[in-house]
Amino acid sequence: MSLGISRAVIVSETNSATYRYLLENYGPLLTLRHLAEVMHATPNGMRMALARRRQPLAAALSGTKRRMGRRLYFEARLVAAVIDKEPSPGEPWRV
Repeated sequence: MSLGISRAVIVSETNSATYRYLLENYGPLLTLRHLAEVMHATPNGMRMALARRRQPLAAALSGTKRRMGRRLYFEARLVAAVIDKEPSPGEPWRV
């Protein structure tokens, strides 16, 4: 798993308020509908943004995808890391 996140960053992010909120409300894996709800978007809009990867945030979130059969899930700890990370000015959004 190489998303550009070191294991130390993931461990420190597991204590973040964002991660605790996601874990309490959605569990360790989020569905597309849950992710859209968190990002204040429609599920179809979220699906299109993730497929196109034109927006830096969508490209970072697409790295949190996990497939179980035909179902698509997003890891709560990685989603929290993407949400909590602030990009530097002029630098693309990366996890």
